[in-house]
Amino acid sequence: MALFGLLMIKNRDYKLLEQQNLLGGHSLTYFVFIMLPLPILSLLLFGLPTYYSFKVKNILGFIILINCVLLAEYFLYTYLASQENLWNGIYLAIISILVIALFFYRHIISMLKRIV
Repeated sequence: MALFGLLMIKNRDYKLLEQQNLLGGHSLTYFVFIMLPLPILSLLLFGLPTYYSFKVKNILGFIILINCVLLAEYFLYTYLASQENLWNGIYLAIISILVIALFFYRHIISMLKRIV
């Protein structure tokens, strides 16, 4: 969802936030049928591999698994939603890395401390 917010700002396309779209239910319909299915599919496909990547005790295994998940997420997104602009997949990967770092920084730091 953060990606869609970023793309809205990048493209300066705020039609979904206009008052008549919000009050008329057009934004909700667009959100439910157009924007929501891809994040749900992504969560279903990549949630379990991401979860198990944090169970790996080896930092190298963790990095390899997370990179594989990010690469698969990139290809899925660019294939399903953004074939004409491959940069959107890169934006998605950057946002995914930031979200992982934000929510799991303690675990990542503890894995790094085990190396040293």
